[in-house]
Amino acid sequence: MDRHPMERGHVTSKKKGALNIALVYPNSYGAGMSNLGFQTVYSLFNAHDHVACHRFFLAPPLKNIESRLENIVKSDIKRIKYGFKSIKSDIKSIESGISLSDYDIIAFSVSFENDFLNLISILKDAHIPLRSRDRDESLSSCPLIIAGGVACFLNPEPVAPFMDFFLLGESEEMISRFIAVISCRYIDQNHAHIHPALIPGDGEESPKQAILKEIAKTVKGAYVPSLYQPVYHMAQGRELLLKTENLHDDIPRPEIQRTLDLSHTTTATTIITPDTAFKNTVLIETGRGCPHGCRFCSAGFIYRPARFYPDHIIIKAMDHALAMTDKIGLVGASVSDHPKINTICAAGITNGQKISFSSLRLDNLTDETLLSLVQSGVKTATIAPEAGSERMRRIINKKITEPQILSAVKRIVEHGIHNIKLYFMTGLPFETDGDITEIVELTLKIKQVFLEASRKQKKIGTITLSINPFIPKPSTPFQWAAMEIPAIYKKKVKKIRDGLKREGNIAVNSESPKTAYINALLSMGDRRMSHVLETALDIGWSKALKHPDHIKILPTIHHPMSPDSPLPWDILDTGIKKSFLVREYQQAQNEIISPDCPFDNCSQCGACKR
Repeated sequence: MDRHPMERGHVTSKKKGALNIALVYPNSYGAGMSNLGFQTVYSLFNAHDHVACHRFFLAPPLKNIESRLENIVKSDIKRIKYGFKSIKSDIKSIESGISLSDYDIIAFSVSFENDFLNLISILKDAHIPLRSRDRDESLSSCPLIIAGGVACFLNPEPVAPFMDFFLLGESEEMISRFIAVISCRYIDQNHAHIHPALIPGDGEESPKQAILKEIAKTVKGAYVPSLYQPVYHMAQGRELLLKTENLHDDIPRPEIQRTLDLSHTTTATTIITPDTAFKNTVLIETGRGCPHGCRFCSAGFIYRPARFYPDHIIIKAMDHALAMTDKIGLVGASVSDHPKINTICAAGITNGQKISFSSLRLDNLTDETLLSLVQSGVKTATIAPEAGSERMRRIINKKITEPQILSAVKRIVEHGIHNIKLYFMTGLPFETDGDITEIVELTLKIKQVFLEASRKQKKIGTITLSINPFIPKPSTPFQWAAMEIPAIYKKKVKKIRDGLKREGNIAVNSESPKTAYINALLSMGDRRMSHVLETALDIGWSKALKHPDHIKILPTIHHPMSPDSPLPWDILDTGIKKSFLVREYQQAQNEIISPDCPFDNCSQCGACKR
């Protein structure tokens, strides 16, 4: 696969190194190049002189039966020609055209659990044994396989058997240390490549085992699944996780890494391309985490404490972006909460840049923010009430009121943004039918304000509802809550559609219940989900989920769990006290709002262990 001809920015297309790393985004080129985390890891790896990191993406599917047959014929000819030896993968590097299996290390960047299946599909297509235990212990014929990204440090267990190790947390804290340790094994002082098969083990250990143990001991955030053993027990006719044992006393508990001080780093797009969700746009991260602590949202907990980049760091990145584009995307879980957001927007306006936001918080929506969006040509504003009733917003700790929602809609339209997208969730813990009715009622109130403001503008747009089922997520207060069964979810969506079907200018979209169910299984599952993934790769998800060997090992996502229940990700130190999450779950049941994460006193809320 060739590099996109319209890519601009820092591209290491010709770089060669003593240590060659294949960085894989297990989805399309467009999705991967839209991902700021993927681009950041690419830059951090290539910042090392002796490292060459090249990009890989999920191969596009064959579009018709003729191309499938042609591919099969070509494959058979190759097998005959080379005496049925294994065939090199057709998955090629963007930069070099080299096959995936020819690299020293294959590093997957995984942002979404639904890409786990793509991950093992890529390994299979590259003719690499899927499970770590089945790969060459000498490292002479198979790369080390590693993974990182938020999907992995929420819960790595569904893909743990496929990985040699994980790097869990924010990449700035781990990559340099990892490169230093691995380089001692692969590279001599003159940066000459050493064949992995010549790397000595420790006594009875293989080279691979020796490297993995050293990484587990010396790289904070490294998690080596082969050093741990899950233990199961039978209860109520099901085989349930009892605990996960550390098999080595000298191996520390993996600790999710965070960059607590963002004043010395910049996270921004280094390569822009028209083939992304954000066409020819430089994305700039404004902060990490979210201070508000919505109880269903992993970003508000796994990234605690919430942190913002200094405004001068962001403005400098905006100035630097002028050489490539006039389009800026400010990204983060809580962009409009940045204390200097008006200063940042003013700098962009001075530069003549078009600014868009990944998220808007209704209770601090300023005229300066709205002006920046309008001048950037934004046509649709996305807001997330999440729930229709004040009661449900207290339960989920969404600290916005109905008057704030209606006021924000009015101001958005008055500033010239004529389309509104609303995010709602159904199936939240402690939800009633009345709460679903209130989604309809709130939407109708929003429409009334929307139409009044639109008529003054002499232009009427559209309100679009996006309805999504609640999915329990690791390391959140709702990780013990049940997910609603698909039939009830469908009834609730129908109730919302029926309540709005006679209303003009309103569209309702809803997520597939099957997709949401699979996402929940991968979010909450333990290592046995690896068997389900392998089966799904061969025969599809529908048959895999009904397979008799899998029914008893699927996580019980449709039933609430006790806070005492062992969880697959308990093996990781997330930095958040479980007692805090339990208390937040109880606060939800009692409909009590909890304060935001305090920036100035990290001991105040009691969430963080540090």
